[in-house]
Amino acid sequence: MIKTILCDLGNVIVFVNHKKIAQGLAKFSDKSEEYIYHFFLNSIAHKGFDKGKISATKLFMIFKNNLNLKLNFNQFKKIWSSCFRPNKDMEALLYKLKKNYKLILLSNTDEIHFTYCKEKYKVLDIFDDFILSYKIGHRKPNPLIYLSALKKAKTFPSHILYIDDIHRFVKTVKFFGIKSIQYKNIQKLKSDLKRINVEI
Repeated sequence: MIKTILCDLGNVIVFVNHKKIAQGLAKFSDKSEEYIYHFFLNSIAHKGFDKGKISATKLFMIFKNNLNLKLNFNQFKKIWSSCFRPNKDMEALLYKLKKNYKLILLSNTDEIHFTYCKEKYKVLDIFDDFILSYKIGHRKPNPLIYLSALKKAKTFPSHILYIDDIHRFVKTVKFFGIKSIQYKNIQKLKSDLKRINVEI
């Protein structure tokens, strides 16, 4: 019997398009949008920021210096968070799930993104707890982040369901005895939930 649902943030609760960040930064740089996007994806600083190893201002300076950006920190933060848009169908489903299950957010995210999302998307207020990569210093699929989830859930692994859009993350939690579903679209998710007797 499922008692706790762990849910990913990006491309589950909110849709994410990281190219929006590159598009925004390109307006303040002499570098191409493609170059900036490649730098974003492969930057050690970005991955370090996700793990809370560097500050937001340090990240800003690294991006500013490497991409020759002509903008201030507040402009940078606004562009950094321009990649999100709501998944209204998932929001509605979460409000229903909250009636019967403990909800915990489990996300690879950074300080700027989570602060923005927490203010922008009120559905996050219904979550009982948060396991965030920048807070605990580990990113999925590092096993330590899933061990943190087990501690927060305070129940048996067999009583936990994990929802994520990335297949290898969904696959990894199964080693801990946690049930998992890969999010592809809301219709399939509802079907998968019913299949394992999760009340909607």
